[in-house]
Amino acid sequence: MSEDQKLVVQNSVTGFFQELGGELLEFEPDRTVIGLTLEKRHLNNAGNLHGGVVASLLDVAMGLCGTWAADPQDRRVAITLSMNVNFSAPAGEGERVRAVASCRKQGHKIFMASCDLLDEAGNLLAFGEGVFKKGALRRDLP
Repeated sequence: MSEDQKLVVQNSVTGFFQELGGELLEFEPDRTVIGLTLEKRHLNNAGNLHGGVVASLLDVAMGLCGTWAADPQDRRVAITLSMNVNFSAPAGEGERVRAVASCRKQGHKIFMASCDLLDEAGNLLAFGEGVFKKGALRRDLP
């Protein structure tokens, strides 16, 4: 997928993801990587990466990994049916994190994915799994 096509996909993930400032680093069949440089707004009261930001990154990365299409206009949206998140280490302001998601199993309508959230050194910060439903084509939505 070209950089221009990746940018189209990144911009099509609307809402909270855009507010977080995440970047789509890789988008391939059954694999997605999202990056984020942590700012003060991404932290909790203890100065560590907020759990809601972690969950959002995992959710978006897993949802994307099961909706890959060669043409970004043919990509479907993903609807999260269930998701669990496990936290294993803190991260702070200025750190760069990556959510690395892979699709574990796909059916016609439902897919399952897992995701690791890693720091720049590859240390595991959090991990999760989810079940998703393939929704409407992105081009058919406002």
